[in-house]
Amino acid sequence: MKHKLAFTKIGSLVLAACLFFTACGSSVPPSEVFAYPRAVHEDISLEDIRYKRPDSADISAKIDQALALTKEGDADAVLSLYREILHDLSHFDTMASYAGIQYHLDLSDDYYRSEDLALDEAWVQLDNRMIELTDAILDSSFAKKAKSAWGADFIQRHEHNRKLNSPEIEELCAQEQALVSEYSRLSAQEYTAQRNGEAVTLDDLDFSSSEDIPLYFEIYQKKNEVLGTIYLELCRLRAEIAKTLGYDSYTDYAYDCLGRDFTKTDADAFAHDVKEYLAPVSAAANYFYSQDILDARSRCEAQLVDGFDTLERALAEDGYPKEMQQALDYMRSCGLYDIGGGENRMGAAYTTLLNEYGAPFLFINNDLYTDPSTLFHEFGHYYNFYLMGETIWNDGNNLDLAEIHSQGLEVLMFQRYDELYGTDSDLFEYAQLINLVDSILQGCVEDAFQQAVFENPDLTLRQANELHGKLSEEYLGYPIYWEWVDIHHHYETPFYYISYATSAVSALELWKIARDDRDHALAVYDHLTQHTINCSYLETLKDVGLSNPFESDCVFEIGAALVEEMHLSELSLSDAA
Repeated sequence: MKHKLAFTKIGSLVLAACLFFTACGSSVPPSEVFAYPRAVHEDISLEDIRYKRPDSADISAKIDQALALTKEGDADAVLSLYREILHDLSHFDTMASYAGIQYHLDLSDDYYRSEDLALDEAWVQLDNRMIELTDAILDSSFAKKAKSAWGADFIQRHEHNRKLNSPEIEELCAQEQALVSEYSRLSAQEYTAQRNGEAVTLDDLDFSSSEDIPLYFEIYQKKNEVLGTIYLELCRLRAEIAKTLGYDSYTDYAYDCLGRDFTKTDADAFAHDVKEYLAPVSAAANYFYSQDILDARSRCEAQLVDGFDTLERALAEDGYPKEMQQALDYMRSCGLYDIGGGENRMGAAYTTLLNEYGAPFLFINNDLYTDPSTLFHEFGHYYNFYLMGETIWNDGNNLDLAEIHSQGLEVLMFQRYDELYGTDSDLFEYAQLINLVDSILQGCVEDAFQQAVFENPDLTLRQANELHGKLSEEYLGYPIYWEWVDIHHHYETPFYYISYATSAVSALELWKIARDDRDHALAVYDHLTQHTINCSYLETLKDVGLSNPFESDCVFEIGAALVEEMHLSELSLSDAA
């Protein structure tokens, strides 16, 4: 239902995902309709693109024409026009992605903010019109010919997606996008507290000073009051959307939108294993290594941009697929990335697709993300888009799978940490392992938090904060009451966050394999990354030889491997004294 397809680094913004996510099995449907090449990458930069708002009225008129031809039974004319409309939608998607990038480069740009909102609203309407047209063709006298042309996967995706949108929710979706845009604007603002009569921001605080610690909480309480209020408004609105579409709960609707091939019950059982086997690992690793890691970071001279040359050498020399090097060359030669900072830049790291050009685009705010690991993470997504090429109207991605592409590359790049971090390389590797474990724990926290909020539509902001504090203390060992409003995923793509948990388990299993047999791990990663669009999470894991995290002992086994790797069983409290 949404138009933009993007993946992000944990803790950063998730853009609305293209047409939501389906869970079909094959990666490329064999179809006459999709005759244009999918993986052609045009030599184009962001500066080469000339933005003009796509004409949604013209596309809608073509849909009307196709509907009329359908009633007349003119199969060839209808299917030909259908292909043309798909190309128009690809251009629409490209312009929408471009407008979003421009807005994120400067959140004070009212023009691109309004364009971003207008295209979101128009896409919802066009998606409904395409559902209407596709249904009409499938009910026509030439339905058999259409099904043969489109292929079974296309039909299956259509049947899935048609229940996720309706003209009845178009106004609600417009209100939803307006609230999300307002959140983006207000989250970028500075929030202050008074220190000796002077207004100070988070950046002004000295966390080694006991006097500044209360100011931190004062600032976040103010931020939480503004952004948390928007979140609760979004929750009530989204519950109404789900109810209008016939769902008993918004959680069920969101899981369907994301193409999950596991249920919220599966997620709850998974979270139980995570709490039992990984929470103690996180607590011990953070206890024994947090100060050493902080000290190593203070000594570190490696910057995010240093990761480019390291990545290039790794892709050329370390057994990665040749196409990965081609993808990096393409990104760098065409300038299809933007790394920078500034007060009006969106606080995010993400990768999206300029669809009709088959051109992925990487965006990182390096005021917030300073470590090369963020570049490795995002390039995992970039490579995914590079292999994918141009997509069509109802193609979809699986977030749980896509995040393995990124997190998997993070762990495989440990081999190059010596050249980035020298004698501190082990500590930086531990830091990334701890980060992955903590992302699993937090993924479970945020999924449980969202489920509880949507099940209690009358929850007050204070109650929501207390709930988040309770859940985070259970999993992470400390309460997080107010800072959850910084998690853009809750606003942009609800229930995304559990994907960081499921995918990180798979990425850590890949790391575990690489400890014993790196060549095998690289082969698994190569096989995994060939699964790009219209693929399910669990079927893909089975296909590439990774474990089902809901039906295996892999969480326990990963915990044991982490204890061994970080020597946690050999350490004692006296060692840390």
